[in-house]
Amino acid sequence: SVCLQECYVQNTAREYAKIYAAEAEPLEGFGEVPEIIPIFLVHRPANNIPYATVEEELVGEFVKYSIRDGKEINFLRRDSEAGQKCCTFQHWVYEKTNGSLLVTDLQGVGMKLTDVGIATLAKG
Repeated sequence: SVCLQECYVQNTAREYAKIYAAEAEPLEGFGEVPEIIPIFLVHRPANNIPYATVEEELVGEFVKYSIRDGKEINFLRRDSEAGQKCCTFQHWVYEKTNGSLLVTDLQGVGMKLTDVGIATLAKG
C-alpha cells in the first residue's frame, strides 16, 4: 500500500503540474515550467517484495527546492529560476485548491521533479 500511495501522490501532483504548465507556458517570457515525472507501480509476483515503483532516472545535480521539515536551508530555492518556479507552483496549487492542498518536497534535477509530497487539510 505504501508503493500505491507514493504513485498516487506523485501522479496527482503531476496532474496539477500539467494544468499549471498549460496556464504558465503561454505567458510571455515565462519560459520552462517545472515537470513532475511520472512514477509507475510494478508488480513482481516472484519477488519477496512483490511491488515496487519505477521512474525515469534523473541525471545531474539533485536539488531540494522545498522541503517539509524546514531544517535544511537551500539557497537554490530562492536564487535559481527552477527554485523560484517551484515556489510559484506551490503557491498556485494552494490557491487553485482554495488552500486545501499543498505540493511539498519539490526536488529533482533542473525543472524535472520527483519524490514530491502533498499536504492536505483533510486527514488520510
